[in-house]
Amino acid sequence: MNIPKQNLPVTGHVLRQVRRRSYEDPNERIPPGVEEVISRGSCHVGRLNDKSVLKYASDFNDPNYLMSIKIEYRILQILGPHPRIVESKGLAEDGLILKYYPNGTLRNYIKNHPYETLERRIDWCEQIVDTLCFVHSKRVIHCDICLHNILLDDNFDIILADFQGLVISRETGLTMLDGLTRECAKSYMPRENLWSASYRTDLFALGSALYHLINGHEVFPELDSFEDEKIISARFANGEYPKNDYLGGHIVEKCWRGEYASAAEVLTDIAEIQAAVRFVDEALKQLDVEAPINEGEYEKYVKYEEEIEEGEEYEDKEDGYYKDEEDGEYEDDEDVEVL
Repeated sequence: MNIPKQNLPVTGHVLRQVRRRSYEDPNERIPPGVEEVISRGSCHVGRLNDKSVLKYASDFNDPNYLMSIKIEYRILQILGPHPRIVESKGLAEDGLILKYYPNGTLRNYIKNHPYETLERRIDWCEQIVDTLCFVHSKRVIHCDICLHNILLDDNFDIILADFQGLVISRETGLTMLDGLTRECAKSYMPRENLWSASYRTDLFALGSALYHLINGHEVFPELDSFEDEKIISARFANGEYPKNDYLGGHIVEKCWRGEYASAAEVLTDIAEIQAAVRFVDEALKQLDVEAPINEGEYEKYVKYEEEIEEGEEYEDKEDGYYKDEEDGEYEDDEDVEVL
């Protein structure tokens, strides 16, 4: 798959980079039928009932936001039905009707379940990358891959949402549709043209999402995504990444360095990690070790397996873990406009 050239900005429009905060606006307008607002930003999401939500512009008088919603509807049409992509139920007078996923975002889930097994986290990584392979095969650039935009279905499998990105022409490589949304600083690949987006910029954001999922926190947790934007951008531009001494760290860093040409290449490397984790997990089961593998434990268990192969003796070890109740709330958000 060829990487399209950088696209020139669309004049007269506003590019949006995302910043997320949780607060309510007492003067906000809520469309008829919305029972509660579950996500706020340039586009709000309001729950209509137990099966549907309405995505609508926070500013009803801003044509850019209204157009972004229509573009998202068109992109979802281009993608078509897919088990790992948010289900569209069509346009309404006030916005876009989508399926409601009460288990909320992956971001909230791992925040509330810090001891989720590493095997489960790697499976989620595989689902995210596999879904991105499909999205890119349709010439769609997501433009805001992060755990906030990944929902969980009834089986706690991933659902990729928020498709206000762009569509590339298969014939010319030029932009056909653009929802004018770009990543926040912690997912943003440094580049000269702020407006440009490509498969590689999506893969860069994917790296930050995988880092967040595996480590349980965002990259550079000590820095604010907006207030410290210049510092974050400078670190990425200078290759000052966090240590990659965690499982899958080499994959994340290759995403950040732009060393993958396609999501399919990432998927191949993720599959190798999956196989290794399952191999070690099976070895633990044979040793009657019931504890899940989590962060910091993988290399220790690999060492145990090497000792098995060498015929060395060692003591079994069990680690318990605590699991919170599920939290099905959506994370609120806010978009920052960049001229």
